[in-house]
Amino acid sequence: MVLKVAIVLSIISIILLSIYGVDAIVTINENLGSQNTAILHMDAKSRGMIFGLIPAILLIISFFITRKESSKILGMLIIIGGALMVIGVGIILTLPNNNIPSAEKGEFGGVVGIGIAIAALGVIKIFRSKKNIAA
Repeated sequence: MVLKVAIVLSIISIILLSIYGVDAIVTINENLGSQNTAILHMDAKSRGMIFGLIPAILLIISFFITRKESSKILGMLIIIGGALMVIGVGIILTLPNNNIPSAEKGEFGGVVGIGIAIAALGVIKIFRSKKNIAA
C-alpha cells in the first residue's frame, strides 16, 4: 500500500514540475519578466514554492516511506523528477529571452543540487531493488 502511495506522490511531483517548467518557458518566451508567470497567474515565488519545492519534498518522501520496499518503477520516477529539475534549470538559463538577474541565477545552483540529490535517491532505490531481487 505504501508503495502505491509513493508512486502516486512521484507522479504528482512529475506533473507539478512539468507545469512549472512549461509556465517558466512560456513566461520567458513571452518576455514577461522574472517576477511574472504566463499560465499560472501567480508571482514567481509562489510558483516556485508550490510547483518546485512541494514536488521536491514529495519525491524525497516517496523514497523514505518505501526505504524497505523494492521498486524499480519508483526509482525511475524519482530519477525522472530529479532530472526534470536539473534539465528545467538548464533550459531556463539557456533561453535567449531570459532576463534573470545574475543574483537570481545563483539560486538555480541550489535547485540543480537538489535535483541531483533526488535523482541519486532514485538510483539508490533501483540498486536496492536489484539487490533484493538477487537475494
